[in-house]
Amino acid sequence: MQPVKRIVTPSFFFQAILALILFLFISCSQKKLESKPSGLLSKDKMTDVLVDIHLAEGAADNRKLKSGQIDLMMTTRYKELFQKHEITYEEFKVSYDYYMNHAEELAEIYTEVVNKLTTRESLINRDKNVKPPPVQQKDSFYIREGRDTL
Repeated sequence: MQPVKRIVTPSFFFQAILALILFLFISCSQKKLESKPSGLLSKDKMTDVLVDIHLAEGAADNRKLKSGQIDLMMTTRYKELFQKHEITYEEFKVSYDYYMNHAEELAEIYTEVVNKLTTRESLINRDKNVKPPPVQQKDSFYIREGRDTL
């Protein structure tokens, strides 16, 4: 009987490990240059779209509608918003996914969204002449002048 030849030799393991280490080193050391997807909305455009989306969703929440009614209303509202901004749902989705994976850029966008919504709220309140609620009087009786008793 002939001795069984080893298919995997020590030099094969060495070569495989060396190839694996080399592959890991190359893949980790090179920063992947991720290209921006085509049709990516600019930060300014994405900000404007998100402001309108948040306003629409807030208005829907305030109506106290049932879930199905809100879904139907928002489907229509989203179509109107995308037409207003001259974009498609697909462009929005690709852009939203991209920015979700790039936290710093998304933080910049949402900082601007919050600023715009806050400014809009301030202007609305200013135009309504919103006054603080009146201070209510705590005592319901008073002492008349010259009387010692209540």
